[in-house]
Amino acid sequence: MKLKYNPAEHKPPREGKRESIMDAAIEVFGRSGLDGASVDEIARTAGVAKGTIYLYFKSKHDIFEAVLAERWPGPFLDSLLPDMASIPELYELPIETAMEELGVVFLDAVEDNLIVFRLALGEAYRYPDRAEHLFESTFLKANRMVAGYLERQAEAGIIAPLPTPLITARCLQGMLMTYILSQELLQGKKFTPIEKRDWVKEVVRLFLRGVEAKGQSGQTQTEGVDNY
Repeated sequence: MKLKYNPAEHKPPREGKRESIMDAAIEVFGRSGLDGASVDEIARTAGVAKGTIYLYFKSKHDIFEAVLAERWPGPFLDSLLPDMASIPELYELPIETAMEELGVVFLDAVEDNLIVFRLALGEAYRYPDRAEHLFESTFLKANRMVAGYLERQAEAGIIAPLPTPLITARCLQGMLMTYILSQELLQGKKFTPIEKRDWVKEVVRLFLRGVEAKGQSGQTQTEGVDNY
């Protein structure tokens, strides 16, 4: 069983001038930043008259707020991941395999929306409400999904009991997100090219060593953790 993130399946159709303006704004914001961007540049990139933009948005800041509110893989984390966490096939996989697949799918979704993610981080202090929405609608949902999965694995004796599943899951999420921070946002891939799946495999290996269940013999019950 392979879990895949297909952007086309988790983004609503984008048609009409408003959506074209937002597409152009993302390109311009990504190139020039919010402060360096102008409505004129957005209009040129969108191929519309400047006045057309004001039919849909009051200012570039209004466009930016719409981008943060609408252009993030919320539907992906709202529907797909919770379904993945509940399907029987996921629990039939060895835990390291399931966690690797979920980790890659999660990073695929973030990478596909990297410009919006970078903009949201850079402007979080000016748009705290949008930053809260981004956290709640994506990272917190994924966090809770992983916590639920880990709790079920602990109940089955696959891993050790977890006193704070949400914190444990957040730590895992943080290790995964370091790939985005170091390799993508800080351009670490230019100096230390690392395959995303290799990163995820190592994160999962380290994580499972921290939560492994010990039998009376002291051997781990998480089979295959060393088989990389």
